[in-house]
Amino acid sequence: MSKTLDRTINLIEALETINDKQKYESLANFRRTVYGFKILIDVMHSYLNDDKEDLCTKEYLTKRVSSLASRATIINFINDQVSNGTLISNTSLIDGRIRVITPSNQLESDYQSWLEHLAE
Repeated sequence: MSKTLDRTINLIEALETINDKQKYESLANFRRTVYGFKILIDVMHSYLNDDKEDLCTKEYLTKRVSSLASRATIINFINDQVSNGTLISNTSLIDGRIRVITPSNQLESDYQSWLEHLAE
């Protein structure tokens, strides 16, 4: 098989398995839209990246996802995920006016399990 076909198969597998609500309950809401998936990837990248150049805030995510949805849509999506408990919004230790977005423990666990499944 060609590399392109292998990668396409991996993408199909990724999109099909992320919707498995039994195994990856907290990931399902992020799969519904392209901007939701992009927010998931950006939040996890920021959280897992040791080089904390950019704090993951609503403004940061809005800029990263602005080509896929309006600012209001992105903010509403993030607020919904915070309300659902999949994302956590904490006050920054550096500046009390800033709210840092991080994944919940369940989201982090589901995300890691999902990536491990894809690596099989």
